[in-house]
Amino acid sequence: TNPPCPVPSRHMAGVGMVAPFIGTISDLQHVAPGVVGRNLSFFSLPAAILSFLFGMTVDRIGVRRSFVLSVLLTVAGDLLLMSAHGVWPFRIGLMLAGCGFAYATATSPTLLMKYLPDDIRSRAVAFWSTFAPAGYSAGLLLAVPFLPEGNWAMACMVHIGLMLVALVGGGLFLMRLRGDEPTPDARTVTPAVERPAFARVLTLALAVALPNAVAYGTSLVAPTYLAHTHSISLGTSSTEVALIKIVVMLLGGGLISLLASTQRRALVLFVVMAFVGAGAQFVLFFPPSGIIVASVGLFVWMFAYSSLSSSAMFLLPAVAGSGNARGAVSGIVGQFISVSSVLVPSVYFSITSWTDYCLFSAIALASATLMVFVTHRTLRQPRALG
Repeated sequence: TNPPCPVPSRHMAGVGMVAPFIGTISDLQHVAPGVVGRNLSFFSLPAAILSFLFGMTVDRIGVRRSFVLSVLLTVAGDLLLMSAHGVWPFRIGLMLAGCGFAYATATSPTLLMKYLPDDIRSRAVAFWSTFAPAGYSAGLLLAVPFLPEGNWAMACMVHIGLMLVALVGGGLFLMRLRGDEPTPDARTVTPAVERPAFARVLTLALAVALPNAVAYGTSLVAPTYLAHTHSISLGTSSTEVALIKIVVMLLGGGLISLLASTQRRALVLFVVMAFVGAGAQFVLFFPPSGIIVASVGLFVWMFAYSSLSSSAMFLLPAVAGSGNARGAVSGIVGQFISVSSVLVPSVYFSITSWTDYCLFSAIALASATLMVFVTHRTLRQPRALG
């Protein structure tokens, strides 16, 4: 039996839970809401600096210990986040939770790549890639019942409870593994496959990180933007964003994992969805759209992003190779995602015009498409970068 994969969705729910409470937290800390928004970058800061090392640690200590460590770090971060009256406890809490998320994002694909058969490995990694963004939306949804009274501490307590449930459930699944990750057979693995080419890892990491930057920024500003532009309550818009993203991210990831049977097909799907995503961003932020049309734009954007993420991550097993560096490669990809997440809040919270949102997304998606082309080409010509 194939082992179930511990996904980082619950880890990502923590930072998703913060976004609707920005106003409440800014009042507690006596700072401007923009300051709290920019502090969200601290969640991704440790991973932006250390994800490569986290991935190497997963290769060394195994997925089971890494999973437990990721949950404990996230719970410790939540406990500090509850004391949101201080700026630095809040920032350190976000960093601890970010460390937990970084370990989870290196652990999960490593487990899939080492234990699943070759014929479904890429499809599984493609589908898995949608779980973290869905977890962010689950955090938005988790915050909604506590928004009217601004009960930030209770929201943190609920998230801690979910993490402990994940620890028990994930631990029981992982105990079914006999020993730790198997090592590849030296007779069937070539040196070129054992050592992934850094240039391929770099281009794939950029291809994944750039759409993530647009998606993360959109998730941060969309609830408030929709509420302000179309005169609806923040709670309503937060619920809408969360529900749409959870359903559509999983739907898009599942569909791509079925359709992308080859690397070339994954490339074609990425290009198509880049165009669809750019158009959806325009519809979402175009003020005269109205709430119904904007909601359709949001729905289409979420689907496009899940498809972009899945199509790019379909290439991860081929890029990582069959050696013992899969955790490190996953960590590098996660590191680029985290760097984009560190930079994005400052960019999006400083934007004042809807046209700038659209311009940023168009440039990011075009650049990501170029990176996917380069990655696909180097995979077909391994000796050029070997």
